[in-house]
Amino acid sequence: MTDTPTEQPPVTNTRSVVGLAACAVIALVGIFLIPTLQEPSGGLNVRFWTMVALELLAMVGVVYFVLNLHEEPE
Repeated sequence: MTDTPTEQPPVTNTRSVVGLAACAVIALVGIFLIPTLQEPSGGLNVRFWTMVALELLAMVGVVYFVLNLHEEPE
C-alpha cells in the first residue's frame, strides 16, 4: 500500500481569487454608502437603487467566481 495520491488536487484559479477580492471591495463600498442615504440632498430613490445595484453586482460576482474557483489539473 502506498501513501502517494493518484489524483492531483484541483488548482486554484488566480483570476477567481482576484475577482472575489474585487467583489468584496464593491460590497464594502455599497455598505459604506448607507449613511449617504440619510442626507437630504438628491433623490432617495436613486441613491437606494444605486446601492442595491452595487450589492447585487457583488453578489452575482461572488457566485460566479466561487463556481470557477478551482481548475481541473491537466
